[in-house]
Amino acid sequence: MNANILPTFVPNTSSIPPYPLKAFHLISLEAAEEIHRIVQAPDALVGMSIISAMSAAAQGLIDIRLPTGQVRPVSCNLMTIAESGERKSPVESLVCKPIYDFDELRAKKYESDLTHYHIELRFWKAVDSGIRRQITRLVQKGGAVDELHDQLLDNATKMPVKPRLRRLIRQILSEKAIMEAIQGNGESIVLMTDEGEVILKGGAMNHTGLLNKGWDGANLLSFDRGDHESIIARKPRMMISVMVQQTILKEFLDRHGNVARGSGHWARYLVGWPASTQGMRFMFYEEAVWTHLPVFHARVTELLEEYARIVAAGEVERTIIEFSDEAKKRWIDMVNNVEQMLKPCGYLSDIKDFASKSMEIVGRMAGLFHCFSKQEGKISVDTLERALAIVKWHMDEFKRIFSPQCSVPEVQVNAQALERYLQSQYASINFTVAPKNDVQKRWPDTTEPEV
Repeated sequence: MNANILPTFVPNTSSIPPYPLKAFHLISLEAAEEIHRIVQAPDALVGMSIISAMSAAAQGLIDIRLPTGQVRPVSCNLMTIAESGERKSPVESLVCKPIYDFDELRAKKYESDLTHYHIELRFWKAVDSGIRRQITRLVQKGGAVDELHDQLLDNATKMPVKPRLRRLIRQILSEKAIMEAIQGNGESIVLMTDEGEVILKGGAMNHTGLLNKGWDGANLLSFDRGDHESIIARKPRMMISVMVQQTILKEFLDRHGNVARGSGHWARYLVGWPASTQGMRFMFYEEAVWTHLPVFHARVTELLEEYARIVAAGEVERTIIEFSDEAKKRWIDMVNNVEQMLKPCGYLSDIKDFASKSMEIVGRMAGLFHCFSKQEGKISVDTLERALAIVKWHMDEFKRIFSPQCSVPEVQVNAQALERYLQSQYASINFTVAPKNDVQKRWPDTTEPEV
């Protein structure tokens, strides 16, 4: 398999089934349908944004115990391939508004805490200097300094701690910056953008091994500095949510695709290349009324605030969600079904990397749904089936996008592109003939019809 090339075919949009929004529980479903109706963006783009927000809000609070006994994060990586004009930015800004607001509140608190810290530090230094001067004078006079020594030690324990700017959303990160962001115990970060180039070329993707460890839920990560100090991260949580144009992703895969695919990094993503809605987004004389999205926002905010409280309190102990006995049996049946499809010529034989992670992702998704919809007890079969419906759609997308079996020969790609050009430049304005020399000279540089 040539793993470093994203197929350059034009997606056969008629073959893409609708995104399974109905698999969401009510609070997420109503918000997703409302955004889809008002913004008129592709349904998958909306649904994947909803999952991103749920994952970002919950990953710091809960873990999932799989039927195998493994405790795993609920973090979900997502990559949406969508061209300019598909309304990526409006969807992301609407869905993820409470996350950005949460980060803004944290930034303001940090600025206030930093001002207080500098005042306290100046006072501490003054006290420390005063004690040291007294010790110096007494030593010169031959006096006893035991009491001042104890004061100096006691003052050392009172040295102010510099506040830390904790932000959930990150974008341009080096390996060291990633480690600094998750340093400590139980930190949670999200690499999120509606402009995929920012993350794909921002440095973080040069360290897929570290990103994989973050997704896997490593108990301990360390980074050794040149000054013999180490950055230690215990039980961090990390996820990635990227919206990217095809050309940007293909450029990245041409350069780094073998590493990204070979390291298992892509296998950790729910990918989607939804059909465009452009040309079908008509406006009406009515003002948008948001009824359900604020309810979704409130739930995201509730989870983020709970996470902030446990971080401020010190030790982060996440709630572990388990499967009911019936859900365990159903999950095992799903695992065995996937295993059968890995056989030579089986449906998943050409995407074994994603297939190997797919049932864990189903478990993560079930944990998210269970938490976000405020269910009590253990994960039900119904919630597990909802999670499977989402991951099954993405499994088909992974195969359609990355499997060589689904790629189209380059000559057919060019023929489809030429057909679209002739349609936009000539047929759309009722020209029945296209001058050959004109087409050869101008195609494919011109994409907008002349009027």
